[in-house]
Amino acid sequence: MMFQGYQKNQTPKGGERVKKAIITASLMILVMASSGYAARNSAVIATGPHDMSAGSALNNADATINGQTCVFCHTPHGGSTTVPLWNRNNPTSTYQLYTSSTLDSTTTSATIQSSVSGACLSCHDGSIAIDVLRNLNGVAFTSGVAFTVQGTATATYGNSGSGTNNILAGGIPYLGTDLRNDHPISMIYETSRAATATEFVTQTANGSKIYVASASGDLPLYGTSTATATVECASCHNPHNNSQGTFLRKSNAASAVCLTCHIK
Repeated sequence: MMFQGYQKNQTPKGGERVKKAIITASLMILVMASSGYAARNSAVIATGPHDMSAGSALNNADATINGQTCVFCHTPHGGSTTVPLWNRNNPTSTYQLYTSSTLDSTTTSATIQSSVSGACLSCHDGSIAIDVLRNLNGVAFTSGVAFTVQGTATATYGNSGSGTNNILAGGIPYLGTDLRNDHPISMIYETSRAATATEFVTQTANGSKIYVASASGDLPLYGTSTATATVECASCHNPHNNSQGTFLRKSNAASAVCLTCHIK
Protein backbone atom coordinates (compact mmCIF):
# COMPACT_ATOMS: atom_id res chain seq x y z
CA MET A 1 0.00 0.00 0.00
CA MET A 2 1.31 3.46 -0.86
CA PHE A 3 0.98 6.32 1.64
CA GLN A 4 1.70 9.87 0.65
CA GLY A 5 5.06 10.96 2.05
CA TYR A 6 6.39 7.38 2.35
CA GLN A 7 8.41 5.26 -0.04
CA LYS A 8 7.20 1.90 -1.32
CA ASN A 9 7.37 -0.97 1.21
CA GLN A 10 7.64 1.56 4.05
CA THR A 11 4.78 1.63 6.60
CA PRO A 12 3.69 4.81 8.35
CA LYS A 13 4.63 5.39 11.94
CA GLY A 14 2.13 4.57 14.70
CA GLY A 15 1.31 8.24 15.26
CA GLU A 16 0.43 8.66 11.60
CA ARG A 17 -1.86 5.63 11.69
CA VAL A 18 -3.67 7.05 14.71
CA LYS A 19 -3.95 10.43 13.02
CA LYS A 20 -5.47 8.85 9.89
CA ALA A 21 -7.94 6.87 12.02
CA ILE A 22 -9.02 10.03 13.87
CA ILE A 23 -9.52 11.92 10.62
CA THR A 24 -11.55 9.04 9.13
CA ALA A 25 -13.75 8.78 12.25
CA SER A 26 -14.30 12.56 12.29
CA LEU A 27 -15.39 12.53 8.66
CA MET A 28 -17.83 9.68 9.39
CA ILE A 29 -19.34 11.62 12.31
CA LEU A 30 -19.76 14.71 10.14
CA VAL A 31 -21.48 12.69 7.43
CA MET A 32 -23.86 11.05 9.91
CA ALA A 33 -24.61 14.36 11.63
CA SER A 34 -25.33 16.11 8.36
CA SER A 35 -27.61 13.28 7.20
CA GLY A 36 -29.50 13.44 10.52
CA TYR A 37 -29.92 17.20 10.15
CA ALA A 38 -31.13 16.78 6.59
CA ALA A 39 -33.69 14.19 7.70
CA ARG A 40 -35.14 16.41 10.42
CA ASN A 41 -35.01 19.50 8.22
CA SER A 42 -36.58 17.94 5.17
CA ALA A 43 -39.56 18.53 2.93
CA VAL A 44 -41.18 15.27 4.07
CA ILE A 45 -42.69 14.22 7.39
CA ALA A 46 -40.80 10.93 7.75
CA THR A 47 -38.05 11.08 10.42
CA GLY A 48 -38.81 14.76 11.11
CA PRO A 49 -40.18 16.40 14.28
CA HIS A 50 -43.79 15.60 13.30
CA ASP A 51 -43.04 11.91 12.80
CA MET A 52 -43.97 9.98 15.95
CA SER A 53 -43.54 6.51 14.48
CA ALA A 54 -40.85 4.10 15.61
CA GLY A 55 -37.32 5.35 15.03
CA SER A 56 -38.36 9.00 15.03
CA ALA A 57 -37.58 11.83 17.43
CA LEU A 58 -40.62 10.80 19.49
CA ASN A 59 -40.89 7.02 19.60
CA ASN A 60 -43.92 4.95 20.49
CA ALA A 61 -43.83 1.34 21.53
CA ASP A 62 -47.28 0.19 20.38
CA ALA A 63 -46.86 -2.48 17.69
CA THR A 64 -50.21 -1.54 16.13
CA ILE A 65 -49.08 1.95 15.14
CA ASN A 66 -45.31 2.07 15.58
CA GLY A 67 -44.78 1.95 11.83
CA GLN A 68 -47.28 4.70 11.01
CA THR A 69 -46.38 8.32 10.41
CA CYS A 70 -49.65 10.03 9.44
CA VAL A 71 -52.00 8.46 11.99
CA PHE A 72 -51.26 10.97 14.76
CA CYS A 73 -52.86 13.72 12.71
CA HIS A 74 -54.89 12.13 9.89
CA THR A 75 -57.23 9.22 9.29
CA PRO A 76 -58.90 8.10 6.03
CA HIS A 77 -62.17 7.29 7.84
CA GLY A 78 -64.00 8.75 10.82
CA GLY A 79 -62.06 12.00 10.88
CA SER A 80 -63.13 15.40 12.11
CA THR A 81 -65.01 17.60 9.65
CA THR A 82 -63.32 20.81 10.84
CA VAL A 83 -59.99 19.89 9.23
CA PRO A 84 -59.83 17.39 6.33
CA LEU A 85 -59.40 13.81 7.57
CA TRP A 86 -58.27 15.14 10.94
CA ASN A 87 -57.70 12.43 13.55
CA ARG A 88 -57.88 14.57 16.67
CA ASN A 89 -60.57 16.44 18.57
CA ASN A 90 -60.47 20.22 18.79
CA PRO A 91 -59.12 21.53 22.08
CA THR A 92 -61.53 23.01 24.60
CA SER A 93 -58.89 25.12 26.36
CA THR A 94 -59.42 28.66 27.54
CA TYR A 95 -56.47 30.66 26.24
CA GLN A 96 -54.76 33.74 27.56
CA LEU A 97 -54.62 35.84 24.41
CA TYR A 98 -52.11 38.27 22.99
CA THR A 99 -53.03 41.87 23.62
CA SER A 100 -51.52 45.23 22.79
CA SER A 101 -52.52 48.88 22.82
CA THR A 102 -52.07 48.90 19.04
CA LEU A 103 -53.93 45.66 18.32
CA ASP A 104 -56.71 46.31 15.78
CA SER A 105 -58.17 42.81 15.50
CA THR A 106 -59.12 40.49 18.35
CA THR A 107 -60.27 36.92 18.73
CA THR A 108 -61.65 34.55 21.36
CA SER A 109 -60.76 31.14 22.77
CA ALA A 110 -63.86 29.67 21.11
CA THR A 111 -62.74 30.98 17.71
CA ILE A 112 -59.27 29.52 18.15
CA GLN A 113 -60.64 26.15 19.29
CA SER A 114 -62.55 25.64 16.03
CA SER A 115 -59.95 27.21 13.73
CA VAL A 116 -57.07 25.81 11.70
CA SER A 117 -54.86 26.85 14.61
CA GLY A 118 -57.03 24.76 16.92
CA ALA A 119 -55.83 21.72 15.00
CA CYS A 120 -52.23 22.66 15.81
CA LEU A 121 -53.05 23.39 19.44
CA SER A 122 -54.76 20.00 19.85
CA CYS A 123 -51.15 18.82 20.26
CA HIS A 124 -49.21 21.92 21.14
CA ASP A 125 -51.23 23.36 24.03
CA GLY A 126 -50.66 20.11 25.97
CA SER A 127 -54.30 19.64 26.96
CA ILE A 128 -54.80 16.52 24.82
CA ALA A 129 -52.31 13.66 24.99
CA ILE A 130 -50.61 12.71 21.72
CA ASP A 131 -52.14 9.22 21.68
CA VAL A 132 -55.76 10.43 21.94
CA LEU A 133 -57.01 9.81 18.41
CA ARG A 134 -60.49 9.83 16.91
CA ASN A 135 -59.92 6.70 14.86
CA LEU A 136 -57.21 4.06 14.75
CA ASN A 137 -57.23 1.31 12.13
CA GLY A 138 -60.99 1.62 11.70
CA VAL A 139 -61.89 1.28 15.38
CA ALA A 140 -62.13 3.74 18.23
CA PHE A 141 -58.91 4.06 20.16
CA THR A 142 -59.37 2.44 23.57
CA SER A 143 -55.94 1.70 25.03
CA GLY A 144 -52.87 3.59 26.16
CA VAL A 145 -49.71 3.91 24.09
CA ALA A 146 -46.23 3.98 25.56
CA PHE A 147 -43.99 6.70 24.17
CA THR A 148 -40.32 7.36 24.69
CA VAL A 149 -39.54 11.06 24.78
CA GLN A 150 -36.20 11.77 23.06
CA GLY A 151 -35.00 8.41 24.35
CA THR A 152 -34.89 9.58 27.97
CA ALA A 153 -38.27 8.88 29.54
CA THR A 154 -41.46 6.93 29.02
CA ALA A 155 -45.02 8.09 29.56
CA THR A 156 -48.14 5.98 29.04
CA TYR A 157 -51.45 7.69 28.35
CA GLY A 158 -55.00 6.42 28.34
CA ASN A 159 -57.77 7.73 26.11
CA SER A 160 -59.16 10.26 28.58
CA GLY A 161 -57.91 13.26 26.60
CA SER A 162 -55.23 14.45 28.98
CA GLY A 163 -52.66 13.13 31.36
CA THR A 164 -49.76 13.97 33.62
CA ASN A 165 -46.31 14.36 32.09
CA ASN A 166 -47.75 15.06 28.68
CA ILE A 167 -45.22 14.13 26.02
CA LEU A 168 -45.11 17.72 24.77
CA ALA A 169 -43.58 19.04 27.93
CA GLY A 170 -40.42 16.99 27.37
CA GLY A 171 -40.41 16.60 23.64
CA ILE A 172 -41.86 18.76 20.88
CA PRO A 173 -42.55 22.50 21.48
CA TYR A 174 -45.05 23.00 24.27
CA LEU A 175 -46.95 26.28 24.02
CA GLY A 176 -49.42 25.69 26.82
CA THR A 177 -52.58 27.79 26.98
CA ASP A 178 -50.84 31.11 27.64
CA LEU A 179 -50.54 32.65 24.17
CA ARG A 180 -49.73 36.17 25.31
CA ASN A 181 -46.14 35.93 24.08
CA ASP A 182 -47.05 34.39 20.72
CA HIS A 183 -48.15 36.02 17.48
CA PRO A 184 -51.94 36.50 17.56
CA ILE A 185 -53.88 33.83 15.69
CA SER A 186 -57.41 33.43 14.32
CA MET A 187 -57.70 37.19 13.89
CA ILE A 188 -59.11 38.73 10.71
CA TYR A 189 -56.27 40.12 8.62
CA GLU A 190 -58.40 42.71 6.83
CA THR A 191 -59.58 44.22 10.12
CA SER A 192 -56.00 45.08 11.03
CA ARG A 193 -55.04 46.10 7.49
CA ALA A 194 -58.00 48.43 7.08
CA ALA A 195 -57.33 50.11 10.43
CA THR A 196 -53.67 50.86 9.57
CA ALA A 197 -53.38 50.38 5.81
CA THR A 198 -49.89 51.87 5.64
CA GLU A 199 -48.55 49.10 7.89
CA PHE A 200 -49.92 46.00 6.14
CA VAL A 201 -49.50 44.49 2.67
CA THR A 202 -52.85 44.07 0.89
CA GLN A 203 -53.93 40.45 0.61
CA THR A 204 -54.64 38.75 -2.71
CA ALA A 205 -57.39 36.35 -3.81
CA ASN A 206 -56.85 33.81 -6.58
CA GLY A 207 -59.84 31.52 -6.87
CA SER A 208 -60.35 29.89 -3.49
CA LYS A 209 -56.85 30.81 -2.33
CA ILE A 210 -56.32 33.93 -0.24
CA TYR A 211 -52.77 34.96 0.57
CA VAL A 212 -50.32 37.78 1.10
CA ALA A 213 -48.00 37.86 -1.89
CA SER A 214 -44.26 38.39 -1.68
CA ALA A 215 -41.31 37.98 -4.01
CA SER A 216 -39.70 35.69 -1.42
CA GLY A 217 -42.81 33.50 -1.16
CA ASP A 218 -46.51 33.90 -0.40
CA LEU A 219 -48.16 33.29 2.99
CA PRO A 220 -51.74 31.91 3.10
CA LEU A 221 -54.72 33.29 4.94
CA TYR A 222 -57.69 31.09 5.85
CA GLY A 223 -61.29 31.86 4.95
CA THR A 224 -63.69 32.31 2.06
CA SER A 225 -63.04 35.98 1.26
CA THR A 226 -60.41 38.67 1.68
CA ALA A 227 -62.78 40.40 4.11
CA THR A 228 -62.93 37.49 6.55
CA ALA A 229 -59.73 35.47 6.01
CA THR A 230 -57.71 34.95 9.18
CA VAL A 231 -54.09 34.63 10.20
CA GLU A 232 -53.42 31.17 11.60
CA CYS A 233 -50.44 29.14 12.78
CA ALA A 234 -50.32 27.64 9.29
CA SER A 235 -49.96 31.08 7.72
CA CYS A 236 -46.31 31.08 8.74
CA HIS A 237 -45.76 27.35 9.34
CA ASN A 238 -46.15 24.39 7.00
CA PRO A 239 -46.61 21.25 9.13
CA HIS A 240 -45.61 19.01 6.22
CA ASN A 241 -42.32 20.71 5.33
CA ASN A 242 -39.47 21.43 7.72
CA SER A 243 -36.82 22.28 5.15
CA GLN A 244 -36.51 25.81 6.58
CA GLY A 245 -36.49 24.67 10.21
CA THR A 246 -39.30 25.24 12.75
CA PHE A 247 -41.65 24.39 9.85
CA LEU A 248 -41.44 27.92 8.46
CA ARG A 249 -43.01 28.34 5.02
CA LYS A 250 -39.91 30.19 3.87
CA SER A 251 -36.61 31.46 5.19
CA ASN A 252 -36.86 34.29 7.67
CA ALA A 253 -33.51 35.75 6.60
CA ALA A 254 -33.72 39.55 6.85
CA SER A 255 -37.13 39.01 8.55
CA ALA A 256 -38.67 37.90 5.26
CA VAL A 257 -41.56 36.09 6.96
CA CYS A 258 -42.48 39.12 9.05
CA LEU A 259 -42.13 41.57 6.17
CA THR A 260 -44.44 39.53 3.96
CA CYS A 261 -47.38 41.05 5.84
CA HIS A 262 -45.93 43.92 7.84
CA ILE A 263 -44.67 47.13 6.25
CA LYS A 264 -41.90 48.40 8.49
